[in-house]
Amino acid sequence: MDRIYDLFATAHGLLAQVETATGAGTAPAAGAPAGARPPSGCGGPEQLLFMLGMLVLFYFLLIRPQQKRAKTHKAMVEALKRGDSVITSSGIYGKIVSVDGTVLTIEIAKGTQIRILKGYVGGVATDQTAEDLNKNPQQQQPGGN
Repeated sequence: MDRIYDLFATAHGLLAQVETATGAGTAPAAGAPAGARPPSGCGGPEQLLFMLGMLVLFYFLLIRPQQKRAKTHKAMVEALKRGDSVITSSGIYGKIVSVDGTVLTIEIAKGTQIRILKGYVGGVATDQTAEDLNKNPQQQQPGGN
């Protein structure tokens, strides 16, 4: 541990000598004129404008569309009522039997009911959705599997 401390102290002393000799924070680059300062790593106002531009871009491409989707989903969930046909986010199709606060009871087949949270309703089903679900794909293919 003492060796590391000694090495650090020596390097620090050498850097302090270079700074006082050149008058700059770092040693001049090889081939540079004697009085030239090395370029700084900071971009100044350009870098700040770039970062602000990236934040605006992220807002309009990622954050704002997600907020709009969340707002429309919330409105759809609040409008759910008994008798609506819905599809859950996991793909289960059914008809709402009862609404109890944030819990929906959905009938997915005759005599089969499940309870889900309102937030997991993916959307309200249309008449076309019911027709598509009533089609049996094995009846359309000769021989089945």
